[in-house]
Amino acid sequence: MDIDNALVSLKDDRTYSRNDLIEIFRRDNKELNDATFRWMLYNMQLHNRLYRVGYDEYITSERRVLPEYRPFYTEDVLKVKDLLEEKYPELSFVMFESVALNEFLNHQIAQNTVYVQVEKDLSTYIFDILKQELGGMVLYKPNRTEFSRYWTRGCVVVLELVSQAPLSSAQPHEITMEKLLVDIIADKSIEATYSPAELPDIFRNVRKNYRVDVKKMNRYAGRRGKAEIIARYMGDIKDAV
Repeated sequence: MDIDNALVSLKDDRTYSRNDLIEIFRRDNKELNDATFRWMLYNMQLHNRLYRVGYDEYITSERRVLPEYRPFYTEDVLKVKDLLEEKYPELSFVMFESVALNEFLNHQIAQNTVYVQVEKDLSTYIFDILKQELGGMVLYKPNRTEFSRYWTRGCVVVLELVSQAPLSSAQPHEITMEKLLVDIIADKSIEATYSPAELPDIFRNVRKNYRVDVKKMNRYAGRRGKAEIIARYMGDIKDAV
């Protein structure tokens, strides 16, 4: 089968799954089998005719290969991060701050909240340490009502780090995009910092600007009981491509 002819029918402005591609290629060759298709897929990527940008996601234009998300942390986060790294260099924790969502929101978050997600067995201990060291308002696993009632400017929230979360191997304390998208739905104190009506825009803006490993995200969403919600928002984005 002539790969060049097969690629003519593909568009540069959309994303394709493996099923999409094999269905398109079989229009010209109904005898195309799975083994030959796998070779074609490998060959097209090898010669930069097709680009894999996520789990089961392929595009035809290199210009649409999106960068990996790296959060830009404010001094609010760095102060807490440096404190924990200095005192507990072996501690597993991830940092997030609410103003990081402003990159994807129409209505900006004015007052920042810092979140420290710590391995479960040490979360209460780290909460006590931060409350002692920072001297400000530190909350432990607040629900939405508690967060709204006790939040103050410069608030730090300690949460448990859920096992099997998608973490960055290079920067273990930085939140990954796959984790961020699930946490803003699963953690009620984070959800309280933005309007839920903006969720479609958050997902749309993320998918437009950053790579998302859908397989990792879905696994984590399932772990947190949010798989159906995540699938609904990701499905909306895919349908719009």
